[in-house]
Amino acid sequence: MKTLLIVSWRNVWRNKSRSITILLAIAFGLWGGIFSSSLSAGMMKQRFYNSIEKQISHIQIHDPRFTRDDDIRFSIADAPAIIKTLRSDSVVKTFSARTCCNGMIATATLTKGIRIYGINPAQENLTTQLAHAVIDGHYLSVTGRNPVLVGKQLADKMKLNPGSRVILTFTDCHGEIISASFRVEGILRTSNSMLDETQLYIRQTDLQQLAGFRAVNEIAILLNNINQVNAFADQLRSKFEDEEIRTWGQISPDLLYMNEMAGVTLMVLMVIIMLALAFGLLNTMLMTVFERTRELGMLMAIGMNKSKLFTMILLETTYITVSGSLAGMLLSGVTILLTSRHGIDFSSVGGDSLSEYGYDAIVYPTLYPEFFVNIIILVLITSFVSAVYPALKALRLKPSEAIRKD
Repeated sequence: MKTLLIVSWRNVWRNKSRSITILLAIAFGLWGGIFSSSLSAGMMKQRFYNSIEKQISHIQIHDPRFTRDDDIRFSIADAPAIIKTLRSDSVVKTFSARTCCNGMIATATLTKGIRIYGINPAQENLTTQLAHAVIDGHYLSVTGRNPVLVGKQLADKMKLNPGSRVILTFTDCHGEIISASFRVEGILRTSNSMLDETQLYIRQTDLQQLAGFRAVNEIAILLNNINQVNAFADQLRSKFEDEEIRTWGQISPDLLYMNEMAGVTLMVLMVIIMLALAFGLLNTMLMTVFERTRELGMLMAIGMNKSKLFTMILLETTYITVSGSLAGMLLSGVTILLTSRHGIDFSSVGGDSLSEYGYDAIVYPTLYPEFFVNIIILVLITSFVSAVYPALKALRLKPSEAIRKD
């Protein structure tokens, strides 16, 4: 067997130009596939992180009527008990209790429908890192009269700057229309420009005072481990049966589907690439068999049995495939390592359109180790599949005829 291994390796390099060409094709094909997969995985990971960590959170709690009618009057009756439970449970990383309502924002020239969130500034920042999204002005202060945070898209449309005055209008707990003047304290830009245009943030105490009661309509919860979400949600449901408790997957089924399909999509892409490489490898090995017809006939004539001949061709194919694949994986690993430090800026080609779908302009390529394990399995399968047909063609040769062939 050792002799067969050595002979097969030497056979690979008998035609160096052809072997190097197929090696480079495999290496660069695999590099392109892995790197493009890492970009896709990086974008999916960023969108998932932005959607969960900065918008949806792991779990949300509402009054069942609030999710149907979206009325500020439908507050969470068990809010104090829920907050006490969350503060004492080590599973919980942080949470934010919010007061929410729909309303209107108006300036001297424009009026627009808006979603108003009344937040505790410190608590909200721990949950969604909202302060880090402020690009002009300041985050909500605890002092001052009626400050408001608006998204950049909304600020551009309504020509707002820090210090601008706006009028917010909404209905209070009695169904009466309330209007109040607010001052723009900061302008923020998140990874979702659509939300930046349709929602704003004020202090919860200001909204509760204007609404006429201390309502908490939404509690967003972040856990230390996303794998604990379902178990903790079930625990809360058993304790607070009158409230509607939803996980991130129930709130955003499309995000759940995207997360589940991400790995499958990347592997499908790699299978397509490996199939393309397999056809090139198959063609190379067939050419090798045809060119070496006389040699193979001689080997069979002097006593090489069919199993050894089959093994030799399989080994030659495996050498080429594995060598090219290792070079491709090494090249892609180095590329991913270098680009993941600072990311790749797509703002020049994507502009603000990426943020409309929840993606950042700077993408950090990433891949999980198990992805490379799957690649190795695909490589071995590809090498075997590519070797079978040429090997069978070699086995069908008749030594007497093959030897006489020029």
